[in-house]
Amino acid sequence: MLGFFATPFDPYAQAFLDKSFSGGEWPHLFGVDKLGRDALSRVWLGAANTLSYAFVASMGTLALSGFLLWLERGRSRVLSEGVRAVVSLGVGFPVVLLGLLLMVFMEREPETLIWAISIATVPLAFRQLRVLWIEQDKAVYTEASRAVGGSSWHVLRYSIWPNLRPQLLEIWKLVFAVAILELSSLSFLGLGGDPRWAELGAILADQRKSMNLQPMLVFWPGLVLSFLLWQTRLLRA
Repeated sequence: MLGFFATPFDPYAQAFLDKSFSGGEWPHLFGVDKLGRDALSRVWLGAANTLSYAFVASMGTLALSGFLLWLERGRSRVLSEGVRAVVSLGVGFPVVLLGLLLMVFMEREPETLIWAISIATVPLAFRQLRVLWIEQDKAVYTEASRAVGGSSWHVLRYSIWPNLRPQLLEIWKLVFAVAILELSSLSFLGLGGDPRWAELGAILADQRKSMNLQPMLVFWPGLVLSFLLWQTRLLRA
């Protein structure tokens, strides 16, 4: 997230036109693109944008999935079946199509991508959460807490939540990684709005035509994107 506060140069300033397509050299370690922008600064800020937007989208996915799970586990059979039907329908609904639909009613901007990713990833997260909740709800220690007269809040706080939290983190890590990929894919396709936006997918799209002249301008954002995905495996509670 340091990319929001400190970059070697202005990521959007076309200040080095005389060095266009130059390779990695001091002080431009990742080179300079065709518009005279420092590649390291753009990748540095792009990583921060990718992480922050994907994080918000992943939290939105978990919030929506949790709400649907609460509805599905309610006493209304019709509502429960309706939630499962909607989720099943959403499994085959591509995030790209959802993003395009949202842009009919919303501005074509990065924030719209958050909504698209949050909604499109719900079927994945909901199914994982549902299995996890059923497993914890029927566990021996949960049944024992109920048997001795524990309230619903007591059972949730002392029996379900301590065992649910580590597995919930694993689900979030999966959703977060998917959100990173989906965000970069949508911005690569130009759905982020501003083509100058410093996000790893948008940077890859911007530099792909320059690959024959300066392949490192494509290599660095791709490497950083792969590194971020790898790092999600190392997150701990």
